[in-house]
Amino acid sequence: MFRTIAIAAVIIAATLGGERAVAQVAPPDNFGQSLTWLERAADSGNMRAQYNLARVYDFGLKGAKDPAEAAQWYGRAAGQGHVPSMMRLGQMYHDGDGVALDKGKAAEWYRKAATAGEQQAQFNLAVMLESGSGVSRNLEEAASWYTKAAAAGYGPAQLNLAMLYLRGAGVEKSAAKALHLLEQAQASGVAVPIGVLDFARKQLL
Repeated sequence: MFRTIAIAAVIIAATLGGERAVAQVAPPDNFGQSLTWLERAADSGNMRAQYNLARVYDFGLKGAKDPAEAAQWYGRAAGQGHVPSMMRLGQMYHDGDGVALDKGKAAEWYRKAATAGEQQAQFNLAVMLESGSGVSRNLEEAASWYTKAAAAGYGPAQLNLAMLYLRGAGVEKSAAKALHLLEQAQASGVAVPIGVLDFARKQLL
């Protein structure tokens, strides 16, 4: 319990005063007061406070987890353009966590975060576009979003884009590009199946 309170206190301190406040954060006795300040800042429209208050509810740092309350605060922050909140809302709508499951809304929030440059959102949106989950299937657009995330070094996107190049799905078939992406993904720490690597190499012989 002490560790939970301490983590929450750091989140609150970071919101209210940046890194200096983290170093000055009071012992757990003052957690309730700090939370009150965070709630006031969130109520006043501070999107960083709204995001961090959402995290308090999302991860149960105040007590029991409250995903519905978390979703409300993420929504307020996302409405002000807070990208991590957009990303988290997308996940919550995708999984029906704290909100009614709605793949279409998930894709909408992923798209907003992806447009702002969030790599995981770009990947998640691409997966939905590739599979047609919650959106109309569009392999060309899926490839485009995979490409953006892959160029930023996001390993899972590099792997999935490589598979599109191997199949010629949404992109012009290219074993050379596929192999390059597979090697990048492997270097990023993604477990690339040896059989896939061997297949790509054989296509170049």
